[in-house]
Amino acid sequence: MLNYKKPAFWVATLAIIAVVVICGGLISNPQKEPLTVEDYANQFIEEQITAYEKNEWTDVKIIDSKITKLEKIASFNELLSSPVEIWSLEYRLQPDDISKAPLPGGMNEVDGWITEDSSMGKPMLVFSYEDSKPQYLGCTWSGEGDFTTLAGQETAVRVFLEGIDLLPNETYRGNHIVVKFPLSTGETCQLFLSQPVIQGDLGIWCVERWMDGNGSVYYVTPQTDAITTDYYKDLQEQCDGGHKPSLLDPLQAALEYINNELGQHVSINKLVPEYSAKVEDFLITPESHFIGFITNLNADRSYFDLDQIEWLTNDDTERLMELDIKPDEMPDGYYIYNPNNYPMYCQVTEQTQYSIINGGGEATPESVTKEEFIEYLEQYSDFSPLFRIITKDGYVQSIIEQYVP
Repeated sequence: MLNYKKPAFWVATLAIIAVVVICGGLISNPQKEPLTVEDYANQFIEEQITAYEKNEWTDVKIIDSKITKLEKIASFNELLSSPVEIWSLEYRLQPDDISKAPLPGGMNEVDGWITEDSSMGKPMLVFSYEDSKPQYLGCTWSGEGDFTTLAGQETAVRVFLEGIDLLPNETYRGNHIVVKFPLSTGETCQLFLSQPVIQGDLGIWCVERWMDGNGSVYYVTPQTDAITTDYYKDLQEQCDGGHKPSLLDPLQAALEYINNELGQHVSINKLVPEYSAKVEDFLITPESHFIGFITNLNADRSYFDLDQIEWLTNDDTERLMELDIKPDEMPDGYYIYNPNNYPMYCQVTEQTQYSIINGGGEATPESVTKEEFIEYLEQYSDFSPLFRIITKDGYVQSIIEQYVP
């Protein structure tokens, strides 16, 4: 069994890039003497002071500042050609009038001083080294990763380095497989699997990251206090000794991660693998398919609510047995299973396509405009037709009426 640690929160790649843009710009060094880590920390604080004072919602001035903690918490030698370090920074800013000082975004006040806290946590400064001299790469935040273990710290700094294009969007080079799978909600997600130690038939497989139906990417952190390469080398040795043979099968590795770590009960026949995949294949957002009843759509709105259902037929033998639905409960050959008590928010665009079964029967759905689609919905008062919804990147691509016998 793959024993991964489920992230305390899931970090999307776009969110990390946003953090880098906000606070990860390279600090200039006009001095001739090499800057120390503390010099860079003080420059970072000066940048925060400038940003605070320039905001239109305050006329408070910062009259003093001090570093209360500057501590190296981790160092990694294998991520780049030179060592990469993470330094935890805590500091205080003294305003001229603390009673008038706003504290936005998670900031706190201690004894008249403003702390370094933000809604994203505390600043973590990232450095590499050139000729034993620190080179400031930027800032990430303690709330954007799990910094409680070495493996978590390694994942956090990898996410950061990928965000500033110093690392590729893959943890392990070599063979990759993308595996698509459905959530119980109908959303389609996908895993990115790699062989972290040995390539080929004798190498174990691991899930290194996965993507939800909206295109957000989440990194997998192994449950270990060691660096991830040592963790996977140990698993490979166990597998070489005849233990954990399921790790040699990428579909079994994928299934165990989905069921045990994501808590989704998916059978192996629901997995859709793409062998010999590249990271570019993984980064393409999958389409998600839903079916349900549409409400709250009108000409002035760019969204609607979808009451999701499961459309089950006699072919869904395994699911019917799981729900204990008997054949005599399906006289027309289908069953509508509707356990949800809350609607799903769906956003349409100008490119969303609408299709209805005009005139009923099994006729091929015909394409209509949004206005015509709304008029079609408004004619129903006692019940609503069923529609199949396809989404991608968080937006509705198409709405097609489902024929109901």
